[in-house]
Amino acid sequence: MAKLPEPATNMVFPTGTYLVKIQSFERTTAKTGTQQIRWKAEIVEPKEHVGRIIVEHTALTEKAMWKVANLIGACGVTFQPNVDSDSGYFTGLCGATIGRKSYWRVEEAVDNKGNPCNEIVRFEIDTTQDPTKFEGESEPEWLDK
Repeated sequence: MAKLPEPATNMVFPTGTYLVKIQSFERTTAKTGTQQIRWKAEIVEPKEHVGRIIVEHTALTEKAMWKVANLIGACGVTFQPNVDSDSGYFTGLCGATIGRKSYWRVEEAVDNKGNPCNEIVRFEIDTTQDPTKFEGESEPEWLDK
């Protein structure tokens, strides 16, 4: 018989490294107005957390795009660099992570309201998974002009 787990939004995971499988992504707007990607990943290991969902938000700003690139790269997806986050290539690239696995280093933290939360501080590649190259269309030349 299936058992109802704790709600993912309230779950604070212990500090550690988790093998996760990307389930979905969506473009959202933070309360601050910053565009971001909300990634949902299912925990594959360790076994005491298998099946639970962990959420990561990556801001779509020049200063934070390194984190998006590291997350995608940790999923074993290689891609064309210097792509605009508003492009179809970028959306397709994010989609290429669905079903891919990577390791997320999770640390316990406290949010700006004093509530316990998790912070993903590092993404690492799962070397047991074959890499893949995203072959989406390149940016049209006129976009750079």
